[in-house]
Amino acid sequence: MVIPLVEFDNTSIFQGQEQPADPAHIEKLIRDTHHELVSNYLNSHSDFLAESGLSSPQCTLIKKIAMGHRVVDLSEEPGLQKTLGALLRVLDELDIGPSRAPTTILRSQYHEWDPTSCWHWFKHNITAEWVKGHTVNIELGGIPKITFNIAVFPPSKTSIDYWLHQIRRPIYKVLFDENCHRIIQDQWGIDIAFEASKQLSDIGQSDECWRRIEEKALAGQRQTILLIDDEVRKMEDLMLPLQRDYHIIFAPTLHDAVLKLQATSIDLAIIDMQMGSSGIFTPEQTDNYKKTGAAIANMIRNKWPNTNIGILTGSKHPLPDIESRNDLSFFMKKPVNPETFEKEVRRVLYQQKTR
Repeated sequence: MVIPLVEFDNTSIFQGQEQPADPAHIEKLIRDTHHELVSNYLNSHSDFLAESGLSSPQCTLIKKIAMGHRVVDLSEEPGLQKTLGALLRVLDELDIGPSRAPTTILRSQYHEWDPTSCWHWFKHNITAEWVKGHTVNIELGGIPKITFNIAVFPPSKTSIDYWLHQIRRPIYKVLFDENCHRIIQDQWGIDIAFEASKQLSDIGQSDECWRRIEEKALAGQRQTILLIDDEVRKMEDLMLPLQRDYHIIFAPTLHDAVLKLQATSIDLAIIDMQMGSSGIFTPEQTDNYKKTGAAIANMIRNKWPNTNIGILTGSKHPLPDIESRNDLSFFMKKPVNPETFEKEVRRVLYQQKTR
């Protein structure tokens, strides 16, 4: 994974796309494309495979497995390409913990790193190692089952849910979205399960240095904007002019927004009005989801009173009761003029900074 990446700059890695602001989105983009870098590297450096004593068919198989490491639909692949590819994907997700990102290096070098690097290294350092009988349980009756219990130890209890979610997300994608769970069970008769364990998780190191590292990982020491909108991809262009000066986090669901509000300090939450409530609010509380944004605003005002709130909605329903709220920093309708939007956001955050 490392060798091919050092030969590319960010423009090549992201294939000319605008680099997303949220480290979780950057991670997803790299995961979705780095199999191509690995495959291209193997194709252009075939000599080192041959020099290791592998036969020509074995070299070809390794190249195909490398290409199948991501994205390729393994269920459509034959034999070893399918089974070893599935095993490789799961093993790769299991390789998480402090041994992969040495704590001493993170502590001594983090101030020179970008927030995304801090995010990755910090995530490894607060994740518990796999220990049989503790974070790994094996059941041999009937269908053998191995359960991996994810546990994290951040410096604050409020960010436990956020980090559990970030570690669980790519694992579940590999197991279920990419069918690795079924492929492994069919081939070896083993059931693999992952659980995000709040019971095993707790506050870990909490000295000032460790808290600063988490703060940089989550916000990059910049003022933070949380965009809560179920169509965040359509909103990214609107947020681009602000990414240079502010840390922007996207939340496509209310559940995701709550995790991020709990994990870090948000200076400005920009909320869509019509969206699902992730089961947090009932249809009656949201006027059948026409006013979910108002319910979210009330929740933020009660739980995180220092967070500014702006409404950006494409709702065609009259909202005089919301427009007249004096606790909102702004109320805007989509489509919004980008310059007006940017100017208003900067005004709110400047006032927040100078309080």
